[in-house]
Formats: sequence, C-alpha cells, structure tokens
Amino acid sequence: MAAATAATAAGVTSSQAGLVTVNLGNNYISGPNGNHLNADLTGDGNPDVKMTGVMHFLSYPRTSSGHILRSYRKSSAAVVLNGIAARAFFSSYPLVSLRLGSQHTSHTLGTGVGVSSLTGSIPISFKDLHINSGALTKGSLEVTVSAFGTKIQLDSFTYDTRAVPDQGSSLALLAMGAGGVLALRRPHSTRAGSSA
Repeated sequence: MAAATAATAAGVTSSQAGLVTVNLGNNYISGPNGNHLNADLTGDGNPDVKMTGVMHFLSYPRTSSGHILRSYRKSSAAVVLNGIAARAFFSSYPLVSLRLGSQHTSHTLGTGVGVSSLTGSIPISFKDLHINSGALTKGSLEVTVSAFGTKIQLDSFTYDTRAVPDQGSSLALLAMGAGGVLALRRPHSTRAGSSA
C-alpha cells in the first residue's frame, strides 16, 4: 500500500480539463520475476480494480533430438482485470503469444512477422475519500502486455476530477472516451530478437 501511495503522489503526470493521469511504477506480473500486482491504484487501502486468475511461471523443459538433450525457456503471465483477460507467453523454442481483451497475436520468432507487445485501456471505477469527495469516479487503466520479459504491466490510470452525475455507467465511460469497451492502441512492432 505504501508503494502505491508513493506512486500516486509522485506519478501525477498531467491534469487537463479535469482529467488526471497517474503513472504506476512496479505494478506488474512477470513469468520470470513473479507477482507484483497491486489492485489499490489510489493508495487508500482499497482495491480499485478486480484481479482474478493471477498466474505466472518460468520453466526450462527438455527436448531430445536423437541422443541430444536440449533445454529451452518457457514463461507465462496472466491476469483478468475487471473481466478483461491479459496474457503473455514466451518460449525460446521459439513462440510468442499475447492477449489483451479481444486483441491476440501468436507467431514464431525469427519470421519478421508479429508484435512484441500490446497496449490498451480498461474501464475502471473506484471510490476514494480524497478524490471527488468519495463519490464513484470513472476512469481507465492503461495496460501493456509484453512478450520479452513475459510481463503484464499496469502503466497508468486516468480519472476525471469533475463530479459526473450518475446517468448510467455507459454515458460516464463515453464521456471519458472509453465507451465501456476495451480500447486498444496500435501494437508496438519490433524485429525478432530485439528486447522490449
């Protein structure tokens, strides 16, 4: 919780027309590095995003070719954020598979085809006594799923400091530009073999 509070206090990067964006640091899950996810984005001790299906692993399976045994790296990380699935899989065999909501990519490394990460926004709503006097606040959470490092990173969240009359969640999300649907930006493409 202290880390989330510090990230919130130090991470405000922009405030424009009532919108505030807070950068989140070290809020991720990774196959090699474990679970460092924190659902408390505002630092008030209460979860602001629902996280289920949290899973990560790193293994070195062996395969044989004739009499030669070889091992290769296989890692994965997955979480469901407010009902939106995020998953990263990497195998040095070589295979990359990424999912963020309805976006999915799967390809063999070395073909020059495919992407190494997906970035998108997930609608969130939360109550915090220090934001909008504790009223229900709508916002969006930016998430990046990366193949290299097999990582799902919570990058930042944006919320509106102006009180929004309760006219249904879809209208409030539409006002935020989220429209209640996962909005994905163009995937970041890198050449095979480079690190993201």
